[in-house]
Amino acid sequence: MLICPNCSLDVSNSSSLPCDACQKPLHLKCIGLSENDVKWTRSKSKAVKVVCSNCNNNISQFKDLKSTIAALQNEIATSITNLRADFEAKLNDLQISINKQSDRFEDIVTEVTERQNRKQNLIMFGVDEQQVELDQVHSSERDQSSVKDILKCINPSFDDDNIKIQRLGRRSDTKARPIKIILRNDLEVLSFIKNAKTLRNSPEHKKVSISFDKTPRQIDYYKQVKNDMIIRLNNGETNLRIRHVNGIPKIVKSLN
Repeated sequence: MLICPNCSLDVSNSSSLPCDACQKPLHLKCIGLSENDVKWTRSKSKAVKVVCSNCNNNISQFKDLKSTIAALQNEIATSITNLRADFEAKLNDLQISINKQSDRFEDIVTEVTERQNRKQNLIMFGVDEQQVELDQVHSSERDQSSVKDILKCINPSFDDDNIKIQRLGRRSDTKARPIKIILRNDLEVLSFIKNAKTLRNSPEHKKVSISFDKTPRQIDYYKQVKNDMIIRLNNGETNLRIRHVNGIPKIVKSLN
């Protein structure tokens, strides 16, 4: 017995048409067609399809599923595009950060090397310089003699043999250039810096001062610390001074 899926009745003795989806027989009356309608539609177009109610529901659900899948595919494609763009942006930021860190590392290495090279140097200010330019030999000998006298004033037992000196910068008609003094090691530098206050008691050398041979970055940092101290003093703090702790200038409270 053949059962129509639309009405669930026997179609054995009735005019029927197979469902184009499941091939089950359908009463013509269940699909609203006459035999002439069937002949006419079949002769005119094979594209006209007849389906039962069950298959029609399945086809609708299938179409909905296809639409859902297509929407999900579009959503996934959009997400992948956005993720790729975000990944590429973050990768680019990371590369920029790595390059900056690499440049910063190179700067640090260069600064450390430069400071190491300057550790055994002193810079001396206020040493008179002949305004009438002498030949290089006589000018150097005069500076050598002046520097040795000043160092002996600070430390009378200092062995001044083989020290090297050099005027820094261009000659000026109004101001003596500082002198770079190359000592044997950084301990001698620290000793002279520590005892440089003895120059204040020397009538001949009281205008002379000495300093570490600082890099431009150290000079800038010292200026910053000095400005910070001035601001604090202007705000009412007292007894502040700059003290070098492990070679780094810091603002400290004076005990006096």
